[in-house]
Amino acid sequence: MIENPVLTSLLEKPAHLIGSINDYSIPDIEWIASQFEVSGPISVAAFPGRGNINLHTYEVRAGECDFLLQKVNSDVFTMPYRVMKSMTASIRAQSDALAAGKGDPTWVPIELVPTRKGKEYLDLTDEHGWSVWRMMIRIATSSCYKSLSEVDDRATQLKLAEEVGRGLAIYSDLTSAIDPKTIEGSLPGYRDTPLYYSQFHSVMACNRTLACAEEFMAGDPIVRQSTQQHFLVDLSDADYAERKADPELKPFIELVEEREPFAMGLWAAIEDGRIRHTLIHGDTKLENFLFCAHTGNVKSLVDLDTIMPFTWLADWGDLQRSMVNVAGEKERDFTKVKVDREVYESVAKGFLTAAQEVTDHEVSMMVFAVQAITLELGLRFLTDYLRGDTYFRLSDHDPADLNKVRAIVQLTLYRRLVEFGPEAEQRIKSFRK
Repeated sequence: MIENPVLTSLLEKPAHLIGSINDYSIPDIEWIASQFEVSGPISVAAFPGRGNINLHTYEVRAGECDFLLQKVNSDVFTMPYRVMKSMTASIRAQSDALAAGKGDPTWVPIELVPTRKGKEYLDLTDEHGWSVWRMMIRIATSSCYKSLSEVDDRATQLKLAEEVGRGLAIYSDLTSAIDPKTIEGSLPGYRDTPLYYSQFHSVMACNRTLACAEEFMAGDPIVRQSTQQHFLVDLSDADYAERKADPELKPFIELVEEREPFAMGLWAAIEDGRIRHTLIHGDTKLENFLFCAHTGNVKSLVDLDTIMPFTWLADWGDLQRSMVNVAGEKERDFTKVKVDREVYESVAKGFLTAAQEVTDHEVSMMVFAVQAITLELGLRFLTDYLRGDTYFRLSDHDPADLNKVRAIVQLTLYRRLVEFGPEAEQRIKSFRK
């Protein structure tokens, strides 16, 4: 255990309490930063751009250099060593491929700062639990966006969408040489469509104990341990009956039941060898891409916490799903849920004009993948609402039916994507020459 005379509060703070620099003392954070290979006087501040998961994120200034210091949220990532192993593999693959002349030379992978003991991360774990910290060089002259709506000009929006597609292609190509068998996912059960359907069926059967849900649960002991609570209903009998019998939900429950074989398409294609089994980023939303502040060109894909073996088509599907939904995920007027066709085309153009490693059969499944991933997320929101919001937990300020709304939005978007399918196929073909 590392001895630190000023580390008075660090391991006692619950993860959810972090909101400002005052949650930990400045000497604590400065001491942690000093355990990495940095030189010069150290100053720290809370990072305003932190996401919703790794809440302990700080800006660090050491000498003339800028860094980000971050604690891996072990409440979410219960095996943070897996996070760091896969993150390191991704960074090395990107760097090695770029050094070999592959990809766009302006691409900038994340760079981890080693600890003073030569380790890739700082392990302060003790009997209270995991406490894993990492430091990264801050990527300079970059900008990011949470939504296309932050950009007023339509032409700039479409350029941004095209660059996002290009960024995913670059990242996927640079990391394609990693053997997926060497990497274990950091979130057991994530992106596991068969498992999500098993949870849905268990909840529809109103299982309330692990013994009752046994036939539906995963065989893998780690996946089982990580996901078992999501097979169980956590509502009173009256509340469960009311949610399950909701006439507004009935057609969507029927939809996910009827489309179960369709939803398994990516898994089936991997199993029979039609598409490659590679690593995916796992969270390809707009805000995880960085863009050059001068040119607007994409330059990096960050937040490497959810890397896992699957197919790049899942990253592609999730990216398009999130980019083309003009209404957002919480819209209650479901008639507003539509597909932004120009954005879809721009993302596709960016991806297919940059991608080098994709196969013809994978390209033939691109339109399907967007539909399947959208259906999957709708299924997840629906199941969570029916069981009592135990995964997508609600804050005190959220309406009680938020996950119901989210489910209907995604499943309505799925229907719109299916309607758009023939046109989308033509647009994909136009870029694949």
